Amino acid sequence: MLQRFNSWLIVFILCVAHTILNGQTLGGSSVYNFLSLPSHPLTGALGGKNVSTFAGEPGLIAENPALLRDKNGGNVSTNFTFLAPTITAFNAIGVHHLKKINTTVALSIHHLNYGSLDQTDAAGNILGTFSPFDQVVQLSASRKYATRWHYGLTLKFINSRYGGYKSSALATDVGLNYYDEEKLMQLGFSAKNMGIQMTTYAGIQEDLPFDMTIGLTKQLEKAPIRFSLTAQHIHQFDILYSDNFFNTDNYGRTDASGFVGKLISHVILATDILLGKKIVLTGGYNFLKRKELRIQNFSNGLTGFSYGITLKLQRLDFCFSRSNYQVSLGYNQVGLTYRFRKSE
Repeated sequence: MLQRFNSWLIVFILCVAHTILNGQTLGGSSVYNFLSLPSHPLTGALGGKNVSTFAGEPGLIAENPALLRDKNGGNVSTNFTFLAPTITAFNAIGVHHLKKINTTVALSIHHLNYGSLDQTDAAGNILGTFSPFDQVVQLSASRKYATRWHYGLTLKFINSRYGGYKSSALATDVGLNYYDEEKLMQLGFSAKNMGIQMTTYAGIQEDLPFDMTIGLTKQLEKAPIRFSLTAQHIHQFDILYSDNFFNTDNYGRTDASGFVGKLISHVILATDILLGKKIVLTGGYNFLKRKELRIQNFSNGLTGFSYGITLKLQRLDFCFSRSNYQVSLGYNQVGLTYRFRKSE
C-alpha cells in the first residue's frame, strides 16, 4: 500500500513539474534572481550548486528537496550571508520527521536585505530612505522509495519589495536522488523555481529563474575524499552572455565562446576532504561564474573558486565558506546546525 502511494506521488510531482515548466522561458532575463544565490555555506563552498552531496546538512534542500532525510528530523539550522557592507541575508530551517507517514518535512525562510537606500525623484532630490528586501518562505517534504531512491517537493512563497514597488509569486522545486551506500555514490536531479508571479512590480509579467541541475557525488573507498560533478542549466545549451559591442569598444575584440566554452560553462567541480569524523574541508570551482565575473586585461585571482570548512560536534555543526566573485569581493557565509538528537 505504501509503495503504491509513493508511486502515485511521484507521478503527481512529475505532472506538476511538467505543467508549470511549460510556463517558463528557457533563457533571457528573469525576476527574483536572489533565488540563484547559495543560501547555505556548504552549497557556496561546493561551487554554488550541488544536488548530489551526502553531507547531511538540512540547508542543502534549497538545491534539491530530495536531500532531506529522516535523520535530519529534530534539526534546526541558521545561516548568515555577507555579500557587501550593506547586503546581508538570513536563512532559518526547522526539520521534523513524521513517522506515521514516513515523510520528512521542513519549513524554512530566506531573507535578503539590501540595507537603507536614499529615495530620490527624477531630478535627484532626496525624498527619504527605503529598505529593499527579497524573501522566500519554503515548505519541503521528502520520502524514500524502495531502498535507494528519494524524492522531494518544495513549495515556495516569494515576496519582494523595493520601496513603492513590490511583487510576489508562487513556485515549486522537485528533486530526485539515488544513493548507493555500498559504492558510496549518489546521483541527484532537481528542477527549481517553476511558478508564476501573482503580483508584478509594474504590471509586467516576468519569468522566474528556472534551473534544471543534475549531479554525481562519489566518495573514494580507501581515501577520505569525496568528488562532485554538477551540471547546471541542462535545459539550455548556450547560457553565456557576451556584450560584443562593449568588448569591441573597450578591448578591441569580441568575447565569443565556441562549443567547448559553452559546454564547460555548465560544469561545477567540487571536493570534500574528511579529516576524521569532526572536520571537513571543501573546495569548488564554477566555470560559469569565472567566465561571467572575470575582468579582461586584469588579474582575476580566485574568481570562480570557493572553499569552506565544517566542524561536526555531537549536537552542533559549524560551517564557514567563501565564494570569490571578484579580487576584492567575496560571498561569505556562516552556518550553525543544532541537533536535538546526538549524532552517532
